[in-house]
This record gives sequence, structure tokens and C-alpha cells, in this order.
Amino acid sequence: MSNPLISIVIPSYNSERYIRECLESLRTAKSDRVECILVDGGSSDNTMSIVEDYRELFSVIISEQDEGQSDAFNKGFNLAKGEYFTWLNSDDVFCPGALSLVLKRIELRDSEWYAANVVYLDEHSRITRCCQSGSFEEWALPFGILNVFGPSTVFSRKLYEELGGFREDFHYCMDTEYWWRIARSGIRYKRIPVYLWALRLHKAAKTAAVVTQGPSARPPRMVEENERYRQMYFPYISDRNRTRGVWLVRFWRVLNLSYLRSHMRTLRYRGKLISSMKNS
Repeated sequence: MSNPLISIVIPSYNSERYIRECLESLRTAKSDRVECILVDGGSSDNTMSIVEDYRELFSVIISEQDEGQSDAFNKGFNLAKGEYFTWLNSDDVFCPGALSLVLKRIELRDSEWYAANVVYLDEHSRITRCCQSGSFEEWALPFGILNVFGPSTVFSRKLYEELGGFREDFHYCMDTEYWWRIARSGIRYKRIPVYLWALRLHKAAKTAAVVTQGPSARPPRMVEENERYRQMYFPYISDRNRTRGVWLVRFWRVLNLSYLRSHMRTLRYRGKLISSMKNS
């Protein structure tokens, strides 16, 4: 593939339970503007035999021991040919019809960074929650708040080359650190009003407990990484001011109807299979 618009990296490791559904969603969304790269960490289960059934989707397939998800991202993006980059975890899926809508939007090339919306799934591919938001909240940055759904973010090759890859010493918060790095550079995302990713919350997912139970469920390494990127990007913000900012952001999202739209979409689709969802 000589001139793809977007390159998608799929990191995987022992993903046999969910990867077929992931790759089916990718097959449905694939086009000549999309490059797919699979980076596996040396799976010992049937992951790679399943991947063989989808070999035609990929320009590159790597399966070898690595240093974790950030290492997989960097391997894939360093080989990518697209103008824009994103990823899809091997236990997650693209929402029906979403990628084609994203492609139409980024064909405008009017931003280096785009953010879409996200859906949460249970282990049986049933929708539990829909989350959407609005434009970049510049005023929230001084409170240490950056409103972006990491799983549904698209960024340019130019940004990746200028800012460098994902930090391989981060296991949980590599995406959040990266979004702060982009924001610190002065780039602001443009929101694409599309549910792009469906993020599966299952027992083996490393951030599932945090999403379902809140900050109290964060493992010690995640707590440590949160403190590290806080010291890097907003060390001067007190806990009190950050809490004040959280409440201001919540109030703003009530006013701009983000919460209402998310709630209405959740009521419409909760309990239904992701295959039934329509982006509209």
C-alpha cells in the first residue's frame, strides 16, 4: 500500500478470546485508504492462528516478544505509511460504519489531531455505556483536565515525528501522557461526532476496574504513572483546584448537553449488541 490515509496498529498478546471479533470489525471497515499493522507480543495461545485467517487485512504482521503496549505502538507507527495514525486493541472493536465517517472527516486535513467518541462493552459485546463530548476545553487545562477519549483518537504522522513515540516506561497511562504532550505543544483536537471505538470491559482488561469502579480501583503502578505525568505537565495545580475544575467541567458538560446526549444514546442501546449500533 503506497498512499494510505490512515494507519491502524493492532497490539495483541494472548488475545484468542476476542481477536476474531476485533478483526471482523476491521474487515468490515477496511478500504484502500486504510493500512493495518498487527504487532503481537509473542502470544502463546491461538491468537496468531486466528490472525492467519485475516492476513489479507495487514501490510505488516509482527509476532515477537516486546516490552509491552507502548513498545507495540511504537513498532507499528514507525513502520506505518499513513498520513494519520490510530490503534485498535485486540479485545475491542470499531463501531459499525464509524471508520468510513472518520475517513471522510480527516480527508479535510484541517487538523493534526482529532478526537471521536467511545462506547463501552461488556465481555459479551453488549453495550453498557455511550460517552460523547464536544470541542476542546481550553479553559480546563489550567485545572489539569484534558477531555479526550484516548481509545478514539486520531493524530497525524507529522505530530508523531515531531513529538516522538509513546513512553515505554508507562504501562497504563502512555496515551494520557501523549495527549498532554500534544496539548503542551499547542495543538488542539477537533471533535468528530462519531462513536469510533467500542472498548471492552472484561476481567483481563487492565483498566476495566478503574472504569467500572472509579479511581479507588487504580493499581499502584497506575497511581504512580498518574503522579508522574501530573508532575510533568501541571505540577503547580493543587488537589483542591483540580477538584474545583472537575466540578466546573461537569457543569459545563451539562450545559453543552454532552451528558444528556450520552445518556440518551446509552438508554437507546444499553444491553444491545454493538453490531446493532448506528452512528447518527
